[in-house]
Amino acid sequence: MSSLPKLRIKLPSQKVAEEICSLEQMKFRFNWGHEPLLILVEGQAIGSYEQLEELVQQDLFKDKEFLEVDVRNILVGG
Repeated sequence: MSSLPKLRIKLPSQKVAEEICSLEQMKFRFNWGHEPLLILVEGQAIGSYEQLEELVQQDLFKDKEFLEVDVRNILVGG
């Protein structure tokens, strides 16, 4: 199996513009399903680590060095 692309994460913080991590590191990077975050990978919303695993293994992404991950805060209430 070829190596999986790394993830370039754009965070909603002004202190750290982005960080790079592997798929394995992403498993523990977020409290999946328990944080008010919208996580977009190459423009596709994901809600679990399992969805992320499935996405990065698609043929569409196999030759990419990095996948773009955009993390956004979800504001609840009004």
